[in-house]
Amino acid sequence: MFFHPEGIALARRSSPAPEPVIDLLDFRPCSNDEQRPQALADLVREHGLRGQACVCVLQPSDYQLTQLEAPAVPDAEMRSAVRWRLKEFLTYRVEDAVVDACDIPPAKGRPGPRMMLAVAAPRRRVQAICQAVELAGLALTAIDIPEFALRNLAAQVHDQGGGVALVALSSAAGLITVTHDELLYLARGLEFGEQQLLANPAYADTLVLELQRSLDYYESQLATWPASRVLLAPTLGDRGQLLARMNEQMGLTSYAMELDQLVELRGEFRPELQARALYAVGAALRAEGAA
Repeated sequence: MFFHPEGIALARRSSPAPEPVIDLLDFRPCSNDEQRPQALADLVREHGLRGQACVCVLQPSDYQLTQLEAPAVPDAEMRSAVRWRLKEFLTYRVEDAVVDACDIPPAKGRPGPRMMLAVAAPRRRVQAICQAVELAGLALTAIDIPEFALRNLAAQVHDQGGGVALVALSSAAGLITVTHDELLYLARGLEFGEQQLLANPAYADTLVLELQRSLDYYESQLATWPASRVLLAPTLGDRGQLLARMNEQMGLTSYAMELDQLVELRGEFRPELQARALYAVGAALRAEGAA
C-alpha cells in the first residue's frame, strides 16, 4: 500500500518469490489526510482484505533520507547513534522522530568509511498511519519508503548486468535509484514530475543530467562496474518522447519498464493504474521481515 499524495494505492501479492503474482491493483483518490482513514477502510471492505498483512510506503513529504558516515559504535547501538547524528539535519526535534538506517554497499577494492542511508520521519505521522491501517482492519508488518519499493522492483530484473538504474515519475515529483543484486546503492529525488515535463520540455534535459550524474557517481564511487541499463517506470502519460530524449543524450540505452515483465499480473490493469500503484507493487514485493 502507498499513501500517494493524491490518494491511496493498493497492490496484493498472491504468491511468494521467485515468481511473484500481483492479482489486485486499485487506487482511491483522496488528498485530504482527514479522509484517508475512511478511504482506506472502504478499500479494505470492498476487496475483502480485512486481516491481511500489509506493508505501507510513506510518501516523500513524510520522511527525510540522509546519507552519512556510520557512527563508530557496536551494531546494537547503531540506531541510537544515528538518531543523534541526524539531529543537525532535521527541522524538528530528533526525540520526535522515528529513525532507521541501512548500510550502503561498500565499493569493492576502494577503502573508505562505512556509509549509511538514514531515514527519519515525524513520530506523530507514523503513528497516524499505523492507526489508520489498523483501524481499517489490516495487519501492519512494516513501514517502507519509495526508494526501497523501487529496489524491490529492480530486483526482479533477471539480467542485472552491472546494475539497474530506475526512474519513476509521479505528477509532481520523481525518483532515481541505482541497484545491483538486490542492493540499493544510490537514490536521488527529483523536485519535478510529469506536470513540469509537459509544461516545459527543458525539464527532460534536467532529468537526463541528474540521471547521468547519478550513474557517474555510482560507477566512480560505489561500484567497480557501470550500470547496464536504465528503466523508465510506467507514467500517467506517454513515455515515448522522454525515452527518445534519454536515448539521444545518454550513452546507456533506456527502456520502458513494464510491470508484467517483472511480475505476473493477473488482471487487466490500465497503464495509469499501474503508474499510480507502482510503489504499492514494490511494497508487496518486500522480502524483509517486520520493521
